[in-house]
Amino acid sequence: MNGTITYFLLGGVIFIVIFIIFFYFAKKLKKYFGKKYVPESASSFKCIDGHKVRSKAELIIDNYLYNHGIVHEYEKKIKVHGKPILYDWYLPEFDVYIEYWGFYGKNYMKRKEEKIRLYKKGKLKLISIEAIMFKDIYENLGKLLIQYKKLNDSKRHCPNCGTVLDERF
Repeated sequence: MNGTITYFLLGGVIFIVIFIIFFYFAKKLKKYFGKKYVPESASSFKCIDGHKVRSKAELIIDNYLYNHGIVHEYEKKIKVHGKPILYDWYLPEFDVYIEYWGFYGKNYMKRKEEKIRLYKKGKLKLISIEAIMFKDIYENLGKLLIQYKKLNDSKRHCPNCGTVLDERF
């Protein structure tokens, strides 16, 4: 009987050790096969002015700024009250920042609220662009920019190639 208990306890210990080893290797395999996702489509897009942006929506906004002769900087860091902000665009002659809020999700929305709070705290001018505004982004962005300065070019541009359209369009 004493030998039976010994074998039973020894079997239990061996089972627990094998169980731990199994989960250790399962975790390693999951980490190995769960490598960083590589998208099938492009994750950066080259604008007319040479900026490389992260989405087609940002491409449209950047090209709009370029086509209207608006000097702009893309994605640089600033500090507001000691906290870093990576802005989407800064327009030096307007002294205004532009943020495109193109994603949704709990973490993204928290960061969005934090960035807006920091812009207000730093008394920085901000133009927020939401995805819904892309129904007519040229008109909507023009209205937002006109608050800060008259656009130097009221001509309409082709959204694909950037050439000036004549009065028929």
